[in-house]
Amino acid sequence: MNEEKANRCYELGYLIVPTVPETDVDKEVATLKGAIEKEGGTFHSEGHPEFIDLAYTIEKTVSSKKYKYAQGYFGWIKFTADPSALEAIKKSLDANLSLIRYILIKTSVENTVIFKKPKGEAKRETVLTEEEMDALIDATDAPAPSVADDAEDAQEHEKLPDLSVDLPADPADSNKS
Repeated sequence: MNEEKANRCYELGYLIVPTVPETDVDKEVATLKGAIEKEGGTFHSEGHPEFIDLAYTIEKTVSSKKYKYAQGYFGWIKFTADPSALEAIKKSLDANLSLIRYILIKTSVENTVIFKKPKGEAKRETVLTEEEMDALIDATDAPAPSVADDAEDAQEHEKLPDLSVDLPADPADSNKS
């Protein structure tokens, strides 16, 4: 079998514990990538981990002790590997104590879509000049449009056709025809 056909594209989504210092997050990602490379995986793209608040608290048991996490570093890696290498990759991911949770799915290389969250605009105070302030005051003091103005606008619009239908008074009469 051709090696190109044997390999499949996968995506690893991972959540790193928030106790890892921000300066060491890249080292943790390098550890994950090293486990994939060790099994012959090649990388296509990745999303750098971002510190996020989780939608709900996740518990992870390590050495008979439960840890609860409400935040973490979320990132993803898209790679190609042989399907037979997945078991070894999963074992190394399961052994990694810095991971809260991960998901490994089969995908396609062309399916790379990166959604960026729109950043909030900085709140800035606007300073109006005296002329701009006077113009705003004059605009708010302008008289409301009169009823006569509304009537002129109505005459400019096209009249709709009369769509009413003449119905017989007795519904039984309509059945006779």
